[in-house]
Amino acid sequence: MAYARGRRELNKGGYDEVWCVFDVDEYQDVAEAALAARRHNIKIAVSNPRFELWLLLHFADHRAHVGTYKKLLPPLEKHVPGYDKTRVDFSRYRDGVPQAGERARKLDPSGAERTLNPSTGVWRLTDRMANP
Repeated sequence: MAYARGRRELNKGGYDEVWCVFDVDEYQDVAEAALAARRHNIKIAVSNPRFELWLLLHFADHRAHVGTYKKLLPPLEKHVPGYDKTRVDFSRYRDGVPQAGERARKLDPSGAERTLNPSTGVWRLTDRMANP
């Protein structure tokens, strides 16, 4: 959150919106982070447990609980052999964005994705990018 705030401060008035994308398993207190974001007018896209769920949804309708990052990798690697989180080639996912968004919305229609596993709110960010 501090990084997003800092970037906005460096370019005052230069952004229509500021977003922070994070994983539930990376934050000790997600509710506190969400509250801080709201206070600073930063939008959030939370994935529970990991961002890789969003990537998997581009290829498959995954609804099973995800215990750990390592358990999420095999279904993702089935569609993206050799997946490396440090080298995500977003062009591989471009065609699946509409399906991923639809699948993500079905996982949590309430918008409380930080509390449900699996769920991801990245679809809200990609919708904003597609429809500014």
